[in-house]
Amino acid sequence: MNISQEVHAAAQQVINAPSSSLVDALNIFIGKFVGWPYSVAAGKIIDVTGSQTDTFACVVHAVPAITEGPHAGYIPADGAAVVIDANENLNLDTLRVAYSRIAQVKRLKKKPGPQLGGIPTTTVTLGIILAKRSELPIETLTGELDRLNNATPGGERPDMLVLTSTGVINYAVQFPGDSIMGDFLPPAEGAINAFPPPMYIVMVVRPAGDYALNKMTAFLIAHLEIFSPGAKVPKWSEVLQGVTSQVVTCTGYQYNQRGDLVPVPRQFYNDRYLAPRPLVIQDQKGNPLASIQFLPWQDGAVIMLYGKLPLESLLILLGKDVINHGRIIKLKDVQISHVLPITAADFDEMLVRFQRQSNMRVRLEESNTVVQKIADEGTRTPFIARIMMGILHLRDAVLPDPTARDQFDKAYQFTMTSLFTARDAAREMAELWAAHFSKVASGEVASQQHGTISVNESIDKEFGQQADSFLNAATRALKKGMQNVAAVLKVDIGFLFQKQAAFELGIAALEKLDPPLADYLRQTRIWSERLLDARNAIEHEGWTLPRTTYARTDKGIAAIEPMISGAKASAFSSFIFDRLACFVEEVTAHCLQRQLPTDITVTELPREIRPVEMPERFRLTIINGGMRPWTIGFHSTSFEEV
Repeated sequence: MNISQEVHAAAQQVINAPSSSLVDALNIFIGKFVGWPYSVAAGKIIDVTGSQTDTFACVVHAVPAITEGPHAGYIPADGAAVVIDANENLNLDTLRVAYSRIAQVKRLKKKPGPQLGGIPTTTVTLGIILAKRSELPIETLTGELDRLNNATPGGERPDMLVLTSTGVINYAVQFPGDSIMGDFLPPAEGAINAFPPPMYIVMVVRPAGDYALNKMTAFLIAHLEIFSPGAKVPKWSEVLQGVTSQVVTCTGYQYNQRGDLVPVPRQFYNDRYLAPRPLVIQDQKGNPLASIQFLPWQDGAVIMLYGKLPLESLLILLGKDVINHGRIIKLKDVQISHVLPITAADFDEMLVRFQRQSNMRVRLEESNTVVQKIADEGTRTPFIARIMMGILHLRDAVLPDPTARDQFDKAYQFTMTSLFTARDAAREMAELWAAHFSKVASGEVASQQHGTISVNESIDKEFGQQADSFLNAATRALKKGMQNVAAVLKVDIGFLFQKQAAFELGIAALEKLDPPLADYLRQTRIWSERLLDARNAIEHEGWTLPRTTYARTDKGIAAIEPMISGAKASAFSSFIFDRLACFVEEVTAHCLQRQLPTDITVTELPREIRPVEMPERFRLTIINGGMRPWTIGFHSTSFEEV
């Protein structure tokens, strides 16, 4: 067996251990893969001030426990590299207790670490919460961790939560403009304070299953190598073989100027933030040499430079106070400054000085990006949050490849545009009819004399135009738009729009591959046929909406609404639009769900816990240990209520 297989096999002893022997099994497991200078045992920790902790199930330590005196058996804090708080079962109470215990050990005072001539070292104690199972779905655990994190200094937070046969919650590093790069290990004491790094610290869930302890072991080993360079431990990268690379992203944090790890402001999330456009640096002939971008960041900013020009040469122009923060991270073709104490005005002044003192010029980068208002509403409304942002969030997870994403976006944009048009027409029909009906009933625009009804207002032309607009737009969204969206996602629903015999053949074939979708389309056929028949009547039979008629009543005069497919026109459009909106959201989500990795799926958030600022209906979850997977199913509930 290779080292990954050895770790996985040994981990089964921990997974299967009864509660009474969990601590022993855990220490035997860790001890098997951790050598000199480390020892592994349950124990208490004490620091130089006399502050103590309760007993931890597992402490990996590089110095022996105290053998004499009142603190005999305690492990000196200076030698405590890792603590693991182990539980048989995790709920909110046990999570909060474990979190507090990790914070307690991280607050212990330690002597400064050794300086080893450029070799990175740390004295920080890694804190891990481990449980064999959880009473709660993983989303509840991540939500509680985030709540606790927001009330706890960054240096006192647990670094990982492990459910031994489910998966792992920890933190990953992501730089601006890049994807998640790797795990975040706690930085050495004071390392962040002077030079806050320009990175997002992202909470992620990894559905590792019974390889969760492989992930924990690799993470632990990576820390031990820095805590005591030269330690006898396996290569952490080899321990990870067999561990899924898939993660579900939960929330993000940033370092501010003081070195505090704080939540990324909601307005900077990619669903509502448009970064300032880059500027192009040119030589005298107009040849581009680099592009530079200002990125707001908590209480400061980050500067990003693409190209071969050294970013250091520009940062000098910001002055001594800024130069002291002027460390630079180089990644591929981009240079990123650490978080700087500057404003947009400081950045602009730097570029003015740069042009004045060099033979280069700076201009705004040309862009084809168009920012256009599409509606007088935002993501707080269910329609925008679910039809737009919710689906696009799922799309991001399923289609990382730009080409595939562009194909989806083109098809879905057509569907959304048609759906918006249908919604506007349905609303206009409802408003037109309600206003006209009221005016007629009140006598404002209608009267009768000698048996003759007189009406001095007509909405027939506009009402008919809106009806045509609705039928055409709704049909485009359903037949062309959603057929193309499904096709891009490798699902054929074209038979839904064919004659009954072809429909039956198509539904029978789909039944073998995707029974829930087949059942959903059977029910869809009932209402969609009404829409398509009404639309076909316009095109093939020259049908137009009948004129409004009027009748005498005991109370005066009543306007009688024209009918479409046996229903009042405004009620028909409202009903069909509601079914269509559900269809677009649910079929698109289902087709995206089919393409997710095997360990990840889609869950439906109960309405009462959907965020007020963006009440998305669907969210990614892990299959084993997450919220209940969503299964497509037909319903009669309105879009707003589902």
